[in-house]
Amino acid sequence: MVRKLPEEEYESNFQFKAHVINLMSSLDQAVKTLDQPEIVIEMMLKIGDSHRKRKLQEQHFYDLKDVLVKMLIEVLKPDSTTLGAWAKTVDFWYKHIFVSLSGTDGR
Repeated sequence: MVRKLPEEEYESNFQFKAHVINLMSSLDQAVKTLDQPEIVIEMMLKIGDSHRKRKLQEQHFYDLKDVLVKMLIEVLKPDSTTLGAWAKTVDFWYKHIFVSLSGTDGR
């Protein structure tokens, strides 16, 4: 299980690497389908549902957001407008993830 994995084992753990690839693929698809919000919403609901079963909390996603924003700033060096657009996008994703993460979507 990725949750119990010590940080020093991330680089050598195949399960962790597979999870990161899955995460990046999900982010890629969410960006590619931004013009189809209904699809993005369903994707995010499925992510929330999957992570609810593993008892993850909203804070885990906020921690991930912090890492993603730091990486975005370091690699792309976006201006404030671009950074604001990314923040709105992630907030949109999280809004729907959190609905199913909390179990309030009726799933």
